[in-house]
Amino acid sequence: MPTVRVELVGWIREKLDATGAYPGKFPVSTPEGETILGMARQLAVQNDVFGKIVFNQEEFGANVLVILNGVFVNPQSRAETLLKDGDEVMLLPIVDGG
Repeated sequence: MPTVRVELVGWIREKLDATGAYPGKFPVSTPEGETILGMARQLAVQNDVFGKIVFNQEEFGANVLVILNGVFVNPQSRAETLLKDGDEVMLLPIVDGG
């Protein structure tokens, strides 16, 4: 079973650290052939807060960017992008304001 490392950044990390469920970086075991979207569904089932602030049942929130091994993943590609053992996924919040 492949294991990927997930890194939470900014307010995403702060809100999920408060639940005690996830540190800033943590390993996630995924089934062989899992996609980024599938991994997010798995995390949303495991933690209600993740489901509310990061992943809304079918897609990442509009305010979350996904970076895979240092490369931005287009929102239209998240359902097709397969994860491999050792991949690093960063969930990066979009910062708004001025």
